[in-house]
Amino acid sequence: MMNIETSEPISVQDATKTGFNLKGEILKYLKKWYWFVISVVLFIALAFLHIRYTIPQYNVSGTILISQEESVSESELSAFKDLGLLDNSSNKIENEIQIIKSRTLITNVVNSLNLNVQYFTKGRVLEIENYPKSLIEINFLSADSIVHNKSKLFRVLIKSETDFSFVDKDGKILSDHIFGKTVSTSIGDVVITPSKKDITVNKGAIINIKISPVQSIVQKYRNKLSVSTVGKGSSIVKLSLNDPVKKKGRDIINTLIEEYNKSTIENKKQTSARTAGFISERLQLISGDLTEVDDEVAGIKSKFGLTSNVEAQTQRVADIDSRNVQEINRLETQVRKIESTRRFVMSQDGKYDLLPSTLGFDDPSITATVARYNSLIRQRNRLLKSSSEQNPVVVNIDEQINSLRQGLLASLNGAKSSISISLNSLKTQDKYFSGKLYNAPQRQKELTAIGREQGIKEQLYLYLLQKREEAEITSHVTLSNARIIDEASIMASKYVSPNKKMIYIAALFFGMLLPFLIIYLKDLFNTKISSREDLEKLLTIPILGAIPKLKSKKSKIVVSGTSRSSVAEAFRILRTNLNFLMAGIKKDTGKVLFVTSTISGEGKTLVSSNLAKALAISGKKVAYVGTDFRDPKFHNFLELPQGKDTKGFTNYIMNSEIAIEDVIYKQNDEHPIYIIPSGVIPPNPAELLLNDRVKEMFDYLEENFDYLVVDTAPVSLVTDTLLISHFADLSIYIVRENYSDKRVLKIPESFYRDKRLPNMAMLLNAASTKNGYGYGYGYGAKNDKD
Repeated sequence: MMNIETSEPISVQDATKTGFNLKGEILKYLKKWYWFVISVVLFIALAFLHIRYTIPQYNVSGTILISQEESVSESELSAFKDLGLLDNSSNKIENEIQIIKSRTLITNVVNSLNLNVQYFTKGRVLEIENYPKSLIEINFLSADSIVHNKSKLFRVLIKSETDFSFVDKDGKILSDHIFGKTVSTSIGDVVITPSKKDITVNKGAIINIKISPVQSIVQKYRNKLSVSTVGKGSSIVKLSLNDPVKKKGRDIINTLIEEYNKSTIENKKQTSARTAGFISERLQLISGDLTEVDDEVAGIKSKFGLTSNVEAQTQRVADIDSRNVQEINRLETQVRKIESTRRFVMSQDGKYDLLPSTLGFDDPSITATVARYNSLIRQRNRLLKSSSEQNPVVVNIDEQINSLRQGLLASLNGAKSSISISLNSLKTQDKYFSGKLYNAPQRQKELTAIGREQGIKEQLYLYLLQKREEAEITSHVTLSNARIIDEASIMASKYVSPNKKMIYIAALFFGMLLPFLIIYLKDLFNTKISSREDLEKLLTIPILGAIPKLKSKKSKIVVSGTSRSSVAEAFRILRTNLNFLMAGIKKDTGKVLFVTSTISGEGKTLVSSNLAKALAISGKKVAYVGTDFRDPKFHNFLELPQGKDTKGFTNYIMNSEIAIEDVIYKQNDEHPIYIIPSGVIPPNPAELLLNDRVKEMFDYLEENFDYLVVDTAPVSLVTDTLLISHFADLSIYIVRENYSDKRVLKIPESFYRDKRLPNMAMLLNAASTKNGYGYGYGYGAKNDKD
């Protein structure tokens, strides 16, 4: 095998051959116009079928306004808001959105609307869901806890107004039943009843009843439900849902809003009830203490015969002392409320219980902190209905509650300390005025002391009575968090899927794109020579012409005196072009034409045999010589006396007793060619071609024939052709369309530049006629078969 290397890559003749040819690129795609038509028609048909057999989806939406009445007050704890420890309005809205989408609320919606049971009837194309009513209705006798976890499909055939049957998917009757009678099934006993009086008009109709597990339906609608704020920082929330049944989508949205309002109202009622219960417990304790004080006063007055009159000499001091006592009572009341609240906050048993919100404190920051604390407790309780304590939102709320609890304790301790200072000062004054009253009757002093305690008890008792009444009123006038702005309605629903316009546009786009990509990728990854233009772009060698692809394989010699096929005409044109190329060769003897190629299979023997025949038809005496000693194919194209084993060129070279005339065979034809086959395959072809008898053969043939057409060995595989190339007057280099690799064109280009093959010219074999290689007027398909 001979390796041929070139010192430089293949270049081109001018810039126009290497530049981007827009016209050529466009024509490349226009030649395949029918691909685009077929592809677009196919995609449009698929789009039509997709639209026809896709269940349409409608978007139903409603909007609500979520109240944000609770906020962080301007207290010493407001700094926690900036640190992210306290809830803000946006977080609250996000929390409410999560509550709306919670599994608990949607489960309530599914159970309320009975969405786990669906009724379908077969339409002309699609199955249509019957909502809210179907021709028949199924009722379950088993417990909901059993039915809600089952999955089942019943196909019910209506036979009459009293009878029905269960059928399979092919319509075959499985069992007969009567409307209103109990039927035992795999999901328990059921009763199927007609929903319309005159059901006989629907005789023969099949109703599919689909029962699904409740939780799977809940998850389905949780995924389909979209809940979002209308704008950034807005309290208006939009609930939207895509569903093939507009009425069902409307009912789901509206029922979900109702369930959310019920949940918020119930939660607020529970808070009010807990506050009222706490106050009632305190009232019972204080009522008992007040009764004991009243009994003690009555006992002292009865025992010692005292009245309520105060002696005149102590009136003035008593008045001052009384005012001090009142202030002491008020402060002591505050201390008790603070201490009671502090013990409640520090209690681990009620760590996440609501604080009484109606006790009232002189310090407004404590009141605001208690309100904020209760708000977080309520949010936490709502979230735990649909999630666990490990939920990041719950963990965040727990952290905020702990921060508020610490801040509240600090505020309570600070308030208590401040009140204690004031209280100690007042008690000191009280001792002073008590000393002034030392001379008063001892019993009067006892009554005064008891009166102080009695005043405290009464004041606290009346205060708690007032707050309990407020709590009771609140529990009966509780408002929901959400105010409906727009209810979901059928009129406001939008057809969202399938989008016909976009689907047809996409079909048109992909219908054009697919053949474009196929052609582009095919061309991108195609390393084969696909047209004459490829040769013109990549080579500087003259192009002799192109031979169309041979359609019929019955006869390899297609050129004859009467043939008018496109291939035969192509060889006649080739013969004419040869005359032009060889016009400058001044030679008295016959002209030698070498036919070679890069590799085997590119059509050397086909081209050379038909070229020889075309020259013979023109009246020339032609010798057809085979010098491909390694893989001769003469016997496949021409009739030889002994086929492949016919004596030829190699026999002449190796045996000096054989004369040249012994290896020349004349065709029995009107325009015969004289054939010198390759002969027996030798073990050393290259050495044989260096033999002197090779020159004797060529000299003889040149003297006796007008043309010598030499079928040579491929130049990239062996050196045989180059050893005898000096005998050639013209070298025809064959490349085959869609067979020869573009990357090997550097070999003939190298030969041409280095002049290793005399007078080279390229010939494209098996060219496609659809690429523009037509030959003459009137050569149709009929003649192509000649």
